[in-house]
Amino acid sequence: MSESNFDVQAGMQQATTLIQKTAEELRQQLVAMAAQLDPFPYFLGSTEVRAIEAEPGGVQKADRGCVVLCQDGELYEFTMKMSGGSDMDFGIGRDDSVKRIEMPHEDYIPYAYNGLKELAQLLEDQRARASKYSF
Repeated sequence: MSESNFDVQAGMQQATTLIQKTAEELRQQLVAMAAQLDPFPYFLGSTEVRAIEAEPGGVQKADRGCVVLCQDGELYEFTMKMSGGSDMDFGIGRDDSVKRIEMPHEDYIPYAYNGLKELAQLLEDQRARASKYSF
């Protein structure tokens, strides 16, 4: 194919459509698989947030905190706040929360895929425990 006949805009539109479709299909798979994990684990010792890490190895965004996958199959930003007690109370308080995040499809895909890998491992572990202890 000659370079002069190649429609760059059509090529980019097709690529964008593929990325959008892939992201949506990954989202549907996350929701389906997350519904199978029972119980959903608490995240980093939290007593308030049930989630698993969705951070992909090589992708880092300075504008995002810790991205987790929650029970509903959606991605959230996890926040942990520590607070000190009063002079008479030497305890340290902890307040964990999540906030649903939206990201461009091209950024969503690696997070979703990593979340799926983590879910798959947890589901396999759950299945193995169930078969080990079934009578």
